[in-house]
Amino acid sequence: MANTTVVVHFYRAIVMHADVWRQRLDATTNWAVVTNVGVISFSFTRPDSPHFLLLLLIMASCLFLVMESRRYQIYDLWRRRIRIVHRFVVAPNLSEASSPSQEKIDEELDHLARDLGRMVPHLSFIDALGYRIRRNYGYLFIFSVSSWALKLFLHPQEARSTTEVLARAELGMITGTTVVILVILASALILFLAMRAPSEQMMRWRELPSPWRRFVARFLFRRSTTAEEEEEESLWDSPPDDLIR
Repeated sequence: MANTTVVVHFYRAIVMHADVWRQRLDATTNWAVVTNVGVISFSFTRPDSPHFLLLLLIMASCLFLVMESRRYQIYDLWRRRIRIVHRFVVAPNLSEASSPSQEKIDEELDHLARDLGRMVPHLSFIDALGYRIRRNYGYLFIFSVSSWALKLFLHPQEARSTTEVLARAELGMITGTTVVILVILASALILFLAMRAPSEQMMRWRELPSPWRRFVARFLFRRSTTAEEEEEESLWDSPPDDLIR
């Protein structure tokens, strides 16, 4: 077992780092929410305001998403280290009955020691994008895209046909049909990123395959699952025993 003094100071350090990066995540989300509320409120209180303000808002949300995903990669790095200390240092000292084997503890702590020499995120940038879309930004994108569509329909007066809505969607020399198609393609890309990112089970802190992979494996190609996958699915579908009690 590692030196107690070293572990105590190390634990305090990683908790502090995780807390700082968690605050940075919250700050980026707050910026995105305030920007969305402000621009949408302005757009609907002024019927003569152009609809492309809401398209610019979607682009601004994408920039906030990129910033937050970068920050989430670093936060995830420190969070993983906290979990390792919890499971393989704190838990064995609290209860030997529920602790992993000594070989497993030594292996994980050795892996953690080697990992401290590198600051490369474990979570890829693409996966971080999808994860933050599912957690936060998906709702913002739904809100802003719906507001854009509603703006086209209502202002400057209620549209009477689809042709009129498409005419209002024009941007200079870009036809309204092209603008609508681009927005649909962007929405499909955002949905794809959200569905391909891995998930995690918050109750057991298990990393699971992405929603898309689980859907494909379970419904499209009903392949036989391994014992490990069956265990993950059972953990995903049922709560822990201690919560049931």
